[in-house]
Amino acid sequence: MKIAGFFRNLITIMFSNGVLLVSQVLVGIVLPKILTISDFGNYRIFMLYCSYASLLHFGFVDGVLVKYGGINVNSLSKNKLSQLFSFFFFLEFFISLTIIIVSVFFFRGKYQLIFFAVGTYTIIFNFVTAFQFLSQALMNFGIVARMNSVLAILNIINIGLPFLLLNFHVMRKFMYYNYILLYLCSYIIILFIYVYHFIFKIKLIHFTLKCKRSDVIEIFKIGLPITIASQIANITLNLDNQFVSLFFSTNEFAIYSFSYNLISLTISIVLAISTVLFPYLNRQKKNELINNYTPKMAFMLLFIYATLFSYYPVEFIIKFILPEYTSALGYFRVLLPGVAITTSITTIIFNHYKVIGNMGSYLSNGIISLLLSLGLYIISYNMFHSIYILAYASLVALFIWFFLEDYSFRKRFNIIRINEYLYIICITFWFQLVTFFFNNIVSFMLYLFGYIILSYLFERKYFVVDYRMKLATQLVVNKKR
Repeated sequence: MKIAGFFRNLITIMFSNGVLLVSQVLVGIVLPKILTISDFGNYRIFMLYCSYASLLHFGFVDGVLVKYGGINVNSLSKNKLSQLFSFFFFLEFFISLTIIIVSVFFFRGKYQLIFFAVGTYTIIFNFVTAFQFLSQALMNFGIVARMNSVLAILNIINIGLPFLLLNFHVMRKFMYYNYILLYLCSYIIILFIYVYHFIFKIKLIHFTLKCKRSDVIEIFKIGLPITIASQIANITLNLDNQFVSLFFSTNEFAIYSFSYNLISLTISIVLAISTVLFPYLNRQKKNELINNYTPKMAFMLLFIYATLFSYYPVEFIIKFILPEYTSALGYFRVLLPGVAITTSITTIIFNHYKVIGNMGSYLSNGIISLLLSLGLYIISYNMFHSIYILAYASLVALFIWFFLEDYSFRKRFNIIRINEYLYIICITFWFQLVTFFFNNIVSFMLYLFGYIILSYLFERKYFVVDYRMKLATQLVVNKKR
């Protein structure tokens, strides 16, 4: 891996994700302000079902990323790529049309509108993702970064314009379906830009009615296990949301979902690592990949648990700006440590399984964890009928998932190490303890103290102090040479 190039691309993506984060912060704070709690709940129901849209590309986009990951653009077959994307268009058009027809004839009221929008979103989002993954595969992170910036600007316009119109009394009401329409329009614009870039500007893809069956089967054969594994992960992550949406009121779901809205803001910058990481991992030799697994996991956990400090400014902002959503902070506090577990799985574990071509094991572990999580949620709901208990159950479910995937990988390559498991348990418990019993300032100081002690205790080999000492030692050695 070329470290300089990797970090240059990582900084590019992280900066664009940072811009996108700012826009998402505005959406996350302003949208609940201009919508009623009930309307915000309906919007979040739309987003919940949109999260399953990526299952409906049936592995195509993941197949493109894996097959073309790290390949030079000059060595690509334009005809082959054009045939694949043309077939994908017809597939997605048929799927989206089916969802729209079902929504019109089988649903009524808000769910008719929501699933009509989900059907429309499916083809747009999956094509945007296909172009984005192709860009990542070709290591053209510049266009991915630019698209993030454009989406950020559109997000700001979509939320800023209604906010101003409402405040100046030009508009009397702003409903959830108004924002859904603006949301869809943003992705349509992004799609048009990608189409212009790949079809008209660099002419890498053109529309064709020809299609070679073996090429299509190859892409889906590569990508389908990855997509199924991703969707099992997605379902695992959304199970608590699904339970709350089904068994509690729209307003209660709105409050709970708002806490996930806050968490998504924390995750967005971190996911930049995953965006850049895979094409580089795809170029590494197997031994190098396996030897670096533990350091990558350790650094990821150290980095992500440091992002939990975001809880404190978020708590202050929500109490000040959105007092009607203050009750969501309790859920946010419980759920936030799950960010570390989730991002470690999606950035480190998932990418390593994908590169070594062992998605079967990842998939089987995911199915087991999904079934265990489902059982855990059913028992939790039937025994307590409490959203808080479901939130705590989600932390346990995520840890089970992490343990199964991580231990399976380590066992296969004989790199078993329990420090990460102990670190996750201890620091999560410490965060829950200090945020529950102490006020904001005291809790911050105690978590900082606990973070430093626990990080050094369990990950001293990779802790920043030791890392700097080793780096300085290496520089001295090199200088002597």
